[in-house]
Amino acid sequence: MRRFGMGLWAIGLLMTAASAPPAVAQLQRNAIAAPADQPYRFRHSGLTIPAMLEGMPRGRIEQFGTDELDVFANYERGSDAITLYVYRNVSGAVPVWFDRASASIETRRDMYGIATAAGPATAFAPPGQSVASGLMGAWSVSKPPYRGTGLALLPMGDWLVKVRYSSATLDGAGIAARLPAILSALTWPTGLAAAAPAQPIADCTTPLDFPKKAKLVRDEKSNMMSGLLGGMLQSMASDKLAEKDTPDADAQKPATWCRDPGPSPVGAVYRRDAALDSYLLAFSDAGRGAWVAPDMSGLLLGKKGGKRWSVALVDMAETSNYPPLTALPRPAEVLALVQQPAISTTRTWGNKTITINGGAMTGRH
Repeated sequence: MRRFGMGLWAIGLLMTAASAPPAVAQLQRNAIAAPADQPYRFRHSGLTIPAMLEGMPRGRIEQFGTDELDVFANYERGSDAITLYVYRNVSGAVPVWFDRASASIETRRDMYGIATAAGPATAFAPPGQSVASGLMGAWSVSKPPYRGTGLALLPMGDWLVKVRYSSATLDGAGIAARLPAILSALTWPTGLAAAAPAQPIADCTTPLDFPKKAKLVRDEKSNMMSGLLGGMLQSMASDKLAEKDTPDADAQKPATWCRDPGPSPVGAVYRRDAALDSYLLAFSDAGRGAWVAPDMSGLLLGKKGGKRWSVALVDMAETSNYPPLTALPRPAEVLALVQQPAISTTRTWGNKTITINGGAMTGRH
């Protein structure tokens, strides 16, 4: 435990009677003060963006939430617009979030009409890097004022960078030709570790099997163990975000992701290495989601505990753990569960603490 600068005596463990469930909803937007005519360096990631980009002046710089963990900047000229997002890499991987961002373009009929891909999505090496760890795509669109829109998403250490470009004059092919120059106009931090190669996501060949209804485990002691173990793993893993794309991922083996073909009430379900007993429910294209995986406390209890599944709601600064379930839950069951109080919450940014919510385990919340 010393490697991570903490022990059980220093983990900041707090006992609370109740805690409000995290909201799976739109986050509050807050402006960040920055001179409009000067380059701006993002506080944590080190990326610097210019005052002008592709002949467009930079407008407001804003953030979702607080502490500049999910920041974006807008550039506009007439109907042309570039939006640049920088957010903490807390779950999934580049292919997952590129797939969600692509889906948001292809389903926004109100904004783009029919979006037709200018070609297949392509992997590329980010500026200053040698590994093709980013993904890029572009579309011609049918609804004025736009003719085309494009997307690039790439890793930058512990952060993800997303660039969206929509144009009233360029079609999809024209956008695709301009995206590399836009990325090169940014000032990137140096000395970053090489990221894993990226490739576009395809459907999993075998869909997940949900054999029965998942029921909550009602044992207070084992649930407390589940909340504590989950919190400890997440706290330790948060120091290795650039190397681990799941709490227990092997840093030496880059994951291959696929999209589960089954239905989901929101977003989509993604599986690491086509796993049949775990998945990530990605809510949108903003890096947040819910992990579903075999529960560590059930494994430790052996036959006495039986196999269980844990659900963890991942946000930019914290991860919330929920009572274990008796079977692999369907996405709709996961969404219902995360609207309830968590059994523990782990701060993964700043002062790292684990908060145990005793009320959630006993039903007194």
